[in-house]
Amino acid sequence: MDEDMLRCVTEQGFAARTLPLPLYVRAHAEVLVPAADAGERLDLRAAGIPLLDVAVAADRRGALRQLVERAAVLRILRSGHGSLRDSLHDSDGDSRADARDGGPPAVGAGDSHDEAVARAIYQELACRRAESGIEKGTLITGRDQGDGPEGVALRGVDGRIDCYLLGETAGVPAVGAVLRLDRLERPLSAVVCDLWERRGVERAVQAVLREFVVTTLPRREDAERAPFPYGDFHDVVAVGETDFATLAPRPPRDETGELRDRLRLHGHRASVRVLGPADRTALVACRLKPTAKPEPSADSESGPARRPTTGTEDDWRPRDVVALGLRAPRQLSLTYERDDVRIGRVYHENSKMRTAYGTLPVVDIAEMSPPARRLLGQAYRDFGHARRQYPMRPAGQPRLLTLDQVVRRRRSWAAMGDGELTRAELAHLLTLSYGTTGAAVAGQDLRLPLRATPSAGGLYSSDLFVLVDRVSGVEPGLYYFHPGKRLLQLVDDERTLADVAEYTGYRERAGEAAAMVVYVGAFRRNQWKYRERGYRTVLLDCGHLAQSVVTTATSLGLVAHPMIAFVDDYFNAYVGVDGVEDAVLYLTLLGPRRTGDEAA
Repeated sequence: MDEDMLRCVTEQGFAARTLPLPLYVRAHAEVLVPAADAGERLDLRAAGIPLLDVAVAADRRGALRQLVERAAVLRILRSGHGSLRDSLHDSDGDSRADARDGGPPAVGAGDSHDEAVARAIYQELACRRAESGIEKGTLITGRDQGDGPEGVALRGVDGRIDCYLLGETAGVPAVGAVLRLDRLERPLSAVVCDLWERRGVERAVQAVLREFVVTTLPRREDAERAPFPYGDFHDVVAVGETDFATLAPRPPRDETGELRDRLRLHGHRASVRVLGPADRTALVACRLKPTAKPEPSADSESGPARRPTTGTEDDWRPRDVVALGLRAPRQLSLTYERDDVRIGRVYHENSKMRTAYGTLPVVDIAEMSPPARRLLGQAYRDFGHARRQYPMRPAGQPRLLTLDQVVRRRRSWAAMGDGELTRAELAHLLTLSYGTTGAAVAGQDLRLPLRATPSAGGLYSSDLFVLVDRVSGVEPGLYYFHPGKRLLQLVDDERTLADVAEYTGYRERAGEAAAMVVYVGAFRRNQWKYRERGYRTVLLDCGHLAQSVVTTATSLGLVAHPMIAFVDDYFNAYVGVDGVEDAVLYLTLLGPRRTGDEAA
C-alpha cells in the first residue's frame, strides 16, 4: 500500500510531496522535503519549498519506495554512520577496509526482506560503476518509447532515450540509459544493476528521467551540482545490438540466492542490517565486503568494476538543500491536502466512460413512445398559476455589438451604473441565451425544440431564474423564465436583491446589480440517460448557458459578472429546490454599464 511507504518516510523524520511533471514526461515524481513542509498550504508569498531529494518512477508507490531509501540514507548521514558501518562487519570481526566504507551504505526498501536486500545490493553495485567517462555497451532495440516495457518515457519531444547492456558488475548485469535532447548541453545518463535485465531497463529509464527532472528544477545560483545517486557517464559507444524480446522474460526464481551466489563467485559477500520493521515495509542497509580470495571467473564485458575515489566520512554530505540547492516549483506550495478533494476524485473516476459508449444505457428516441418523446421537448418547469407574468417576446431587432467588440469588451468587474435595465433588454438577453431557435425531428411524428445554447442529449438540464431589482416594466421579485412560453413567471417577491446579496461572497458588488440570474441544475432531467456521468453534463450545460448569458449581455452593452461565491443552502431554499435532485449552481449579476465606461 502507498500509505505504508508514506508512513515509512514520515517515521524517519521527513515528508513526501507529489511533484507535478510536464505532460510530456510519462512518469510520477515525489520529492523528499523537511517534516516542517509536510502539510499542503496556501502560501500567498509563493515561497519555494526546499527539496532534499527527488524520486521518479512509473507510479506513486514506486517513487515513494525510492524516497524511503533516500530518507534512510539521509538519516544515517545526519546521525553519523560509524556505528552502522561497524555493525555491518561480519560476526567474525573481519574489518578489512573497503573502498566504499567512507560513504553511506546502500539502502533498499521492499514488501519483503528479500526484496529489500536485493534492492540494496543493486544500489551498492550501481555505485561501483564509473562516475564519468566513456562506456561501451550493446544497444537494446525493439522498444516502443511511448508504451514500451520501461513503463515511463518522454513523448512528443525532440530527442530519445536509449538503453544499453554495459556488461556486468560482480556478475550482475548493468543497464545504462542515455537521454539525448536537442536542447540539452550534454546527454544525461544513468546506470543500474539488476539480475532481470528487463526490469533493469525500466529502472534505468526512471533513473535518467530523475536526472532530467532535477535539471529542470529551480536552483540557487551558488548551489553545487546535485550528486547523482546512480553511476553517471557522458555517453556510450555502441559495440552491438540486442533485441529487447531476447532478454529473459522473468526474474530468477530465487533472486536473493542467485545474487549471493554471483557475489561469492566474484569475491564479494553482502553484509546486511535491518533498519525498518518487517511487518510493514522492509528496510535494510547493505555493504559488500571482499572475501579472502575471489574465485576465478570470466571478466565482464566492460572490465572489472571501477570504484569511486575513496573519501572520508566528512566527504559524504547529505543531499539536503545545501548540497542540492533545489527548491520546488512555485505552484507546489499552492496546493491542498489529498483528503480535501478525495470525494471529487472518487466521483470523477466513477463518472468515466469505460471502453465504449455501451457503458451507458442504450437510448433510441425513434423507439420511444410518442408521449415519451414529447416529454423530451418539455425540459422546463411551469409556474402557470403565478400571480404575475411578463411576456419576454422582444419587438424588433436590438442593436448588438460585433463579436470582436464583445470579446474585447467583456469584463466581469466592469463598472455598473445605478440606472435600470429595460424590459426589452432583458427579453432580448433571455431569448438569445436560452430561447427556442429551431426544431429537430424525432421519429416521424414529433419536432423537438432546439435552443440557443447547447445541451447534452438535447435534454436542457438547466433552468433560469431571474431576481429583478431595477428593470423597467417589471416589478421586483424572483421570476422563472419559461423558455417554451417565453414568459417571466413570479416565484417569490418577499426578498430583495439587497437581502440575498448578504449570502454571496461579494455583497457590495451584488448590491450594485440591477438583476441577478440564478442557474438551477435539474439532475434527474438527464441522469436517467447518463447515470453518474450525468452530473458532469449538468455542470457543462450550466457553463454553456452562463457563457451565452455573459456574451449576450455584453453584446447588448450591459455588464455581466458571473459569480460562484454564494451560500448554496440559502439559495436552494430561496428558489425552492432541495439541493440534491435540483440545485443552484451559478449566479450572474447584470447591470447597465456606467456612463463613460464604454471603452473599459
